[in-house]
This record gives sequence, C-alpha cells and structure tokens, in this order.
Amino acid sequence: MYTVNFESAAFILTLVCLIYSLTVKRRQYRVSGSFFSKLQNQHFVFLLLLLSNLFSAASSVGGVWLTEVTFPNVGFWRYLLHALYFFFHTTLSICFTLYIMNVNGTSIGRGRLFYSLFVLPYILAELLVLTNSYTGLAFYMDDAMVYHRGPMIAVLYGVGALYIVLGFYFFFRYNQAVSRADSIAIGTVIVMASLGIVIQAVRPDLLVELFAESLAFLMLMILLEERSGHIDLVTGTLNRVAFADANRRLMQTNQHYSVILVRITNMDMYSKLFSGREMEKLLMQLASWLTELGGGQNVFSCGQEEFAVLVMDSGPAAAALAQKILDRFEQDWKSGDITLRLEAAVAVVRVPNEAAHLDQLEDLLASSYHTSKTGSHLVSYDELSAFQRSRNMELALRSAIENGKLRVWYQPIWSAEQQHTIAAEALLRIDDEEFRGVSPEVYIPIAEKSGLIREIGMFVFAEVCRFLRDHAKDADALEYIELNLSVYQFMYDNLAESFEEIRSGFDVSASRLNIEITESASEQATAGMAEAMEELRTLGYTFSLDDFGTGYSNLSRLVKGGYLNIKIDRSLLWDADRNPDARRLLNSLIQIIRKLGYNVVQEGVETPAQLERVSEAGCNLIQGYYFSRPLPEADFLRYLRAERERPEKSTENNN
Repeated sequence: MYTVNFESAAFILTLVCLIYSLTVKRRQYRVSGSFFSKLQNQHFVFLLLLLSNLFSAASSVGGVWLTEVTFPNVGFWRYLLHALYFFFHTTLSICFTLYIMNVNGTSIGRGRLFYSLFVLPYILAELLVLTNSYTGLAFYMDDAMVYHRGPMIAVLYGVGALYIVLGFYFFFRYNQAVSRADSIAIGTVIVMASLGIVIQAVRPDLLVELFAESLAFLMLMILLEERSGHIDLVTGTLNRVAFADANRRLMQTNQHYSVILVRITNMDMYSKLFSGREMEKLLMQLASWLTELGGGQNVFSCGQEEFAVLVMDSGPAAAALAQKILDRFEQDWKSGDITLRLEAAVAVVRVPNEAAHLDQLEDLLASSYHTSKTGSHLVSYDELSAFQRSRNMELALRSAIENGKLRVWYQPIWSAEQQHTIAAEALLRIDDEEFRGVSPEVYIPIAEKSGLIREIGMFVFAEVCRFLRDHAKDADALEYIELNLSVYQFMYDNLAESFEEIRSGFDVSASRLNIEITESASEQATAGMAEAMEELRTLGYTFSLDDFGTGYSNLSRLVKGGYLNIKIDRSLLWDADRNPDARRLLNSLIQIIRKLGYNVVQEGVETPAQLERVSEAGCNLIQGYYFSRPLPEADFLRYLRAERERPEKSTENNN
C-alpha cells in the first residue's frame, strides 16, 4: 500500500518555491535568446527543475489516488498519470545535471556533438515512455488496472542514474569553478537528493524521493537562487560579487570570452549638480540599456561609475558591442527633466589571452583608467595594463609606507676646489622585494599623483634631520644635504610650518638643508609655490635647480631664481662624450652659470675623462658614480670616515 503524504508535501513545497521564484524574483527568470541559450542559464533551468518536480509529484499523487476510486475510463487516466510521472521524472534528472553545469559554467562553450550525446539517453528514455502504450516495455496495467513494471523499466532508472553520475562528475571535476560556499551548498543538495533515491529504492512503498528532491530545490532556491547579496541595490543588476563568481566559473572551465569595462568619466561633475535620487534614476536607465544590449544576465554593476559586460566572444563580436556602447554615449541621456551628455571610457579585456586569472581581471577592473582624452573613447589593453601597473605600484607603495620600508640613501657631492665631499643628496629607496630594480623615476610620479608624496617627503626630511643630529661628528664636513622636493608638495598648506616643526625637533640648522626642485617644476611654479619658496628662504633654507638642461632652459630663470646650486643633468654630459656641439654647449653653460655666481653641480660623472672635462670648464661640484653610488646610511658614514682619513685618495674611483 502506497502512502502519498511525502508526495503531497513535495507538490506543495515545490509549488511554493515556483510561486516565490516567479513573483519575488521574476526579473532574473526573464531570460532572452533561443531555447538552447536559455538552457545554458542557471535560473531558467531551475524553473524547469521546479516544473518537472511539480508535475512528477502531481502525477504520482494523482496516480495513487486513482487506485482508490472507480469511474468510467479510470484505467486510461491511471495509465496517463503513470506515463506523465516517468516523462517528467526523466526530465528532472537531466535538468538536475544541467543545473550543476550551469552553476559551475561547464555548460558554456560546448559544441553540438557534446549536447547531442548529452541528450541522447534522455531522448531514448522519453521515446520509451511515449511509445509504451504500444509496447508495454516500460510498464503496463493488467486487466484489473493494477500497475506493473515492464521489462525495460530498468532503462528509465538507468538513464536517471546516468545523469546523476554525470552531475557528480561535473560537480567534483570543476569544483574550483564555484565559491566554497556554493560548493558546499551544491554538495549538500546532491547528498539530500541521493538519500531520497536510496530510501525509496530500499522501501518502494515509502515515496520519499520527490520530497527529498523538493527539499533539495528549496535549498537551491535559498542558497543559490536567492542572491540578494549579488544584486546592486541601486541599478538592480548583478554586482561585483556576482561578477567575480561568473568569471571564476568561466575561467575554471577554460572559456574564451571578453569583458567590456565601461566607466563613466564625468559622473562626479553631474553628481554635484543633481540630487542623489536623480542620479540613481540615471544609473538605473543606463543599467537597463546595457542589460538589454548585453542579453540579460551578463551585465554587472561594479561601482557607482562602472559597469562590466560579459560577452562569450573574444573577437569581432566583442569589439562591435564595445563600439555600440561608445556610439550610444555620443548621444544625450535623459532621466525625467534631466538631459545630459555622459562620457565613458570603454575597454575590452579578452580572457584568457589578456587576463587568465580572476585577480588579474579584478586588478584591471580596479585600476582607474582615466586618460587625458576628452569625450567617450576606447581604452586599449596596453593603456589598461599601464593603469593596472600604476595602481599595483601605488598599493605596494602604500604598503611599504605602512610597514616602515622607506629608507634614505646618500650620494656624495665632491668639491673640485676643496678636494673632498662637502655635501650629499638624500635619495629615497624602498627596502621591499616589490621594488627591486624599480627606479624612483617610476614610483615617484605615482606617489605624486596619489598624494603619497607628502608623507614620503616628510619622512625624507625627518630622516635627513635625524642623520645630521645623530652623526654630527662624521657629518661635520658636510655643509648641507640636498633634498628633492616635488612641485606637488608645494600644493599643501603649511609646508614651511611642517618643515620647521620637524627641523626644530631635531635642533638642526636650516642652512644645512638645501632643497632641490627640478627645472620642469620651476617652469610650472605658481604664485603659491613662489610664496612658499620665499618663506623657506627667509627661514634659512637654500635651493638648488635640478636637471638643468633637460627642459626649456631659460637663463632668465637663473637670474631671478636665487638658487645656491645649478645641477646640470647627466644626459648633457653623456652627449658631450660623443658630440662636439654638446661639448661646447656644456662648457658654455658651466661658464655662464659660474659667472652668474652660482655653484655648478655636474651630475652623472663616471669616468676620469668626464671629471677632467667638467673641471676644466669650471664646474666646482661633482656628483656621480666616479666617486660613489648612492649609499645606505651606514655605508655613507664609512665613506666619509675613509675620505677623512685618506684625503689624498678622495679623487680615486671608489666605484
């Protein structure tokens, strides 16, 4: 005697899940495209699971109920309900496997041969059910209309078992394609559904299989379908968490596809002009348009100003879609009474050619790929990679600052007149593996743009003051130490006040601190910068003009500048080694600068011939590898001691 209590419960539970999904979460179940493309959508297949389980439970309950009643043609209805049960239950098994494949991405990118073989057992099983009224091979009804299993019933159960085994295979084989939480959820569902099958196989009168499966589907709905944490609250599209999950699935299953990144570059300007609610409506309109363009479930909101569109193509189709997006941004956007022209930077990243791992893709997404271009424009992958490297360098720089990895090294400046080291240049170095072999010319501009230059500048200033205080005896021969000051540091208020607070704390004379600014910085000097320089001069600081000869070398700047030293860039010296015109220019510059009363510091001196050339031209201060490379503090102190003890050898190559 069969009991339908579990079957009835399965029907009710599945119906509740179906109603909830189609009402509360109806948006994610509106899947566009062909039926085949819909079968590659997780949410659509979940609906098929629910419908198959619902009809299976209804057929089972109805079939058992009809065994208790009699009326004309009852035999036909009993037979029909049994046939429907097998039809939908077989559909349930293939949908279950397909759902797992959709969750971990293994359903994407498969060819026709794969899907032909995949559905073949299902088609054969359904043909067996559909022709059973003629053959009786699956089941038959005797004269008393009692149900009996046919000789081929094992085929139906075998097909169901085959798809369950396939589901296990795709789950364990591509387990890394989903997050740990999702993996646990799917594993629990598989165990629960399998347990119901085993119990009913042992106790055929205990119809618990469908009930166990309905419980499993309830868990799927709660853990995998109920993704409120994957939805952007403003736009209603999938968010950055969902973006990571989607790409993890695709990457782990070796898919080739493209990610189109869309960043609104002038959103900040409009957000200051309009209310938050108006901007939200605009973002919703933009997201809706991208969703329609991107085919429903492949659009992600990755920030207030940024969207991502997944395209299962790494060639012309992705490029064409990116161009459509750019074309749309050439038109006005309207939201209510607002009409405005949004500008966007659009980039196409091809996976795995240009980003083979999720962290690479997220780094590209996080990089601020604003360019100097105006209007909407396409950002090339090379440009995007440069932004990514810049961002990674900024993060590494922040980490180095936070972890105390900044160091100050010193390079001697030798006096041709006094024949010994009279000054040094303080240079920033970073004691971190991330910066091995990385020139300051790479990370200093990043520090300037990110605002880290202020913190770095204050650190170097404090370290130099500490060095002069702590090593007064060894540093006694040094008239001053030069510190490089970025033009960006002049933009901060109270620069002189901050310097004075640090300097007075170490009790160091301001005259022993010489500030270097580059020729390009001098050219960009604003009224505020000039005012700050004058304030520092009043306090006793001196200035050097660095890299003279690399930019627009306006000699009138020297007359007005009030500098202590003029530092001639090494490139001019090196050109003089092989170019007579450059040699004459170098000689003339040195002589003119010396006649104006400035010290000339020649950078980049590496050979005796170079030393002789600039000395004969009248250069009085020399800096370069001929004397020493930049040295850590302890090595620099040893250098000064050694020079003091053997002054007659101070001009020898210490390289």
